[in-house]
Amino acid sequence: MKIAVALLIVISAFIDPTKISTINTIKSEAKKVFNEGKYKEAIKKYRYLIDTLNVNEDEVKINLASAYYLSNDTANAKTTYQGLTQSENTKIRSKAFQQLGNMYTKTGKTDEALSQFKQAIKSDPANQDARYNYEMLKKKLEEQKKKDEQKNKDNKDQEPSEFAKKLKAQADKLVAAKEYKSAYDLMMNGLSKDKTVSHYQKYIEHIKDVVEIIK
Repeated sequence: MKIAVALLIVISAFIDPTKISTINTIKSEAKKVFNEGKYKEAIKKYRYLIDTLNVNEDEVKINLASAYYLSNDTANAKTTYQGLTQSENTKIRSKAFQQLGNMYTKTGKTDEALSQFKQAIKSDPANQDARYNYEMLKKKLEEQKKKDEQKNKDNKDQEPSEFAKKLKAQADKLVAAKEYKSAYDLMMNGLSKDKTVSHYQKYIEHIKDVVEIIK
């Protein structure tokens, strides 16, 4: 019993009541300005907690990341969220992955976005927002894939016009002369003028591959 009391006295000696009060005050102020939409002010306060008061709490860091994100500072938001993907707090880890998924979605990096949403769900299966984002993005990609497949099918079914056939013949001569770049440019220019040139899409892609190889 005496040992326990002694340890409590030692631990108490290292606790600064004034500092604790300051931390709690800054946290409250940061939350207030954040809720008011004053994200830059919130960033300053959260940074003060971390950099000056040495507060190493994931709850503070996730709020800082959100403040960065909402103030359009995507670089710092991404870096902060990425650090939180290693958090031992499953809800915070899940939220970090979810927000990264949202950021990748906005920049059109859908594969990366799906991966982040998967990790968010894996970290916290109860994260319904992440699950919803994942399912909606996956559905959107599947619908786009169907549209692209239908478009390609329509293009294949459409017979090339006389213009397209002549263009193909000219391209064949250029290919025979090993002028692949000229052949590719010719077909692409024709494609912008006549959509039936897309009947030769595989031919065009083959020429493009050759051009890339001999660069």
